Amino acid sequence: MPHKMSWRERVPGHGNIFTPHAGSMMIHVHRESGLAHRTVTLKAWQVRALRLVMSKWFFVALGAATLSWSYLALQAARVPMLKERVAYLQLDARRLDTLQHALVQLQARYDQVRKMLTAAPEGEKGAVGNPRSIGSVPSTAKQP
Repeated sequence: MPHKMSWRERVPGHGNIFTPHAGSMMIHVHRESGLAHRTVTLKAWQVRALRLVMSKWFFVALGAATLSWSYLALQAARVPMLKERVAYLQLDARRLDTLQHALVQLQARYDQVRKMLTAAPEGEKGAVGNPRSIGSVPSTAKQP
């Protein structure tokens, strides 16, 4: 049984201007008011390229590429701002380290002064220099 041809196969090159087997494409351009005209001849590979460029999938791919590249461009534009922020945070960290070092030194001096004030002479108990006597509250418990 022979293959039944569709109407598109019976009328080659009619209806679809991008038909690949129809050969070259001639475009004739006329002005509305005037005698000037141009004729452009596109070869078969140019017709295929034009068909690809005019397809809906090309526009979908072009839109996706545009979105992804615009996102990358925005991220790249943020780099100078982020570098400035990192430099500021590094300066802030150095200042915090300096303050921490000063705090450690002050704590050591405070401990040294406290140790000097709390050192009691050997023979005296309950003296002013006794660590238990500084700021201690008298016991309310009954002693026997």
